[in-house]
Amino acid sequence: MISTLHLVASSRGGGAVHVLDLSRLLDPERFAVMVGMAEDGGNVTAEDFIDHNVPFQRLEMAGGPSIRAVHQLRQLLQLKGFDLLHCHGGRAALYGRLAAGSLGSKRPKVVYSLHGFTAPFYGLAKRATLLTVERLLSRFTDAFIVVSEAERKNFLAHGFGPRERMHLVRYGIHAERFANVAVDRVQQRTALGVPATSALVTTVCRLDFPKDVDTLIRAFALVRPQGSDVHLLVVGDGPYRPRIESLIAKLGLDAYVTLAGLRRDIPQTLAASDIFVLSTTDGEGLPITILEAMSAGLPVVASDVTGVREEAVHEETGLVVPPKDPLALSRALVRLLTGEEEAKAMGKRGRKRIEHHFTLERMGRETMAVYEDLTRQ
Repeated sequence: MISTLHLVASSRGGGAVHVLDLSRLLDPERFAVMVGMAEDGGNVTAEDFIDHNVPFQRLEMAGGPSIRAVHQLRQLLQLKGFDLLHCHGGRAALYGRLAAGSLGSKRPKVVYSLHGFTAPFYGLAKRATLLTVERLLSRFTDAFIVVSEAERKNFLAHGFGPRERMHLVRYGIHAERFANVAVDRVQQRTALGVPATSALVTTVCRLDFPKDVDTLIRAFALVRPQGSDVHLLVVGDGPYRPRIESLIAKLGLDAYVTLAGLRRDIPQTLAASDIFVLSTTDGEGLPITILEAMSAGLPVVASDVTGVREEAVHEETGLVVPPKDPLALSRALVRLLTGEEEAKAMGKRGRKRIEHHFTLERMGRETMAVYEDLTRQ
């Protein structure tokens, strides 16, 4: 039995969703799993783990640098004597590897999953700091898991590795949760506060870097004058929200854009939508919301960054456009809004792609292989 602690620094976003899925996938006859997570009002809660009999430990990691968080985690590692520590995301990897490294030869094997390698895309000072810290902590990392081939190339290009410690495990998704969802579209739209009859373009994302909702809003302002009865729904929250609200008001889009905040009814929301869009910048790994939208049978319009083309296939399951280009994004949206049959066909092909390439079973099998290979070493 391999005892494993999964560590994630925030309950918001795709990393927490991934940890929830993974904790339920690992074979209970081979792995004893515990999850340590900050509870910061996100879309995944402690109850989600407890309801599936996954032991849960609340940890204080949601804020800035914290010696207390490292100490708390070090105590947990000492008390439980884990064989493996699996850190998900940069902040969890910072705290986790500092705590594990302080244990010397008694530390667990450490796995670091990159859910988006953002360090190279910050300003000069922050970029230099983050890359230096990563080079120092890599010595306490026994295996890296990347979720896209593009992310692996990016990580290796910055001198991290070595290659034999890098493992590609793309996300898998609970497709049945999003496929063929029975929903009253009018009722769901009323609950969301959006028009019942307009074409609905939806994005689901955290309003923070590396997401680029500003470009989406500017693109939508170009879509509106072309005669389409269309509404934009933004699901998610974050520090960029005030800026986005100001931009919506400045462009006169208050009646056509709804900021719905955090919601847990994502399958129903996607079922009530017509097109999914994700505008983002470099630093993405493999956006889970794109996989969710494809599972729901929606055509996807997305920015051509990092691993996006490894999930959304241009001209097949949707349209992939250059990042930070409002005009290109608006043209892609107009094409799908006016080409209903093409959009539906793309949505159907997207769902089939999920069924063939992004299953939970495949993700669980590949992850367990990394663990077992590491513990054998």
